[in-house]
Amino acid sequence: MKVLLAVDGSDQSFDAVRAMGCLAPAQPLTVIHVVNLPHLTYPTLGPNLDKDLALTVEQAMKEEGERFLDRAVSLLPPHHGMTIKKLVEGIPWETILQEAELCGADIIVMGDRGLGQIKEQIFGSVSHRVMTHASCSVFIVKEPIRYTKKIVVPIGGPEDAQAIGDFFSKKPFREAPEITVLHVVPFSEPAGPVGAMIPESFRKEMLEHGKEMANEVVRTIEKYGYTGKSLAVVGAPSVAIAQEAAANQADLILMRSYARSGPSRFFLGSVSHGVVHHSHCSVIIIR
Repeated sequence: MKVLLAVDGSDQSFDAVRAMGCLAPAQPLTVIHVVNLPHLTYPTLGPNLDKDLALTVEQAMKEEGERFLDRAVSLLPPHHGMTIKKLVEGIPWETILQEAELCGADIIVMGDRGLGQIKEQIFGSVSHRVMTHASCSVFIVKEPIRYTKKIVVPIGGPEDAQAIGDFFSKKPFREAPEITVLHVVPFSEPAGPVGAMIPESFRKEMLEHGKEMANEVVRTIEKYGYTGKSLAVVGAPSVAIAQEAAANQADLILMRSYARSGPSRFFLGSVSHGVVHHSHCSVIIIR
């Protein structure tokens, strides 16, 4: 896979660098740092001093960016593939997306610097914006991760089998993980009397249907040499997915993006974004 690794000098971004040890060697790996230059204006200093200050700050930020890139490369695991370093000026999330398009990245890898759900929805974080707008898969590293022994793969419907199978067919991980394919029957959304009125027989039928959908995905990924099991549960999707990942001691959650559109996206978010907020482990959003 072609990988774009974004680093910003934070601890979380260097966790993302180390997480490259989970992935198969990139072909190639592009390591990028985006310099977001401030617009400095101090009229009382005069035009010449103002310009000199801006140039000094710009040079310092670029030198710092080069150090971030050098450190990132030094922390990469052995045999990570051919590496390209890039220092680029721009707005971080926009530039990351542009560079991903330019290099034809299959996946963007980056750390999660959460602002909290409310602040993120209002102001946006770099990782949130990249997750929302990227046309390729995105690996959000939430905590230090070196191995992917156990992965939870939530599915929403039978159409997920092809997309998930395509991703696993690329042999993206260094070692074949144990996979739990999970379907959540969302009877608890919305909560209230409506859920209570659903007959138990219908709940059982929906769980059996969900288990069969999960089995279909398991059969798909087994074609590529992976082992998996299926699971169907009832609950609020994003919370249930995070809970099952914790119960399975998963190293990673891998899922497609199920985005709501319009105003509901702002107030409610998507299941994938909810999973990133609720889970403690890292998440790959595939597209």
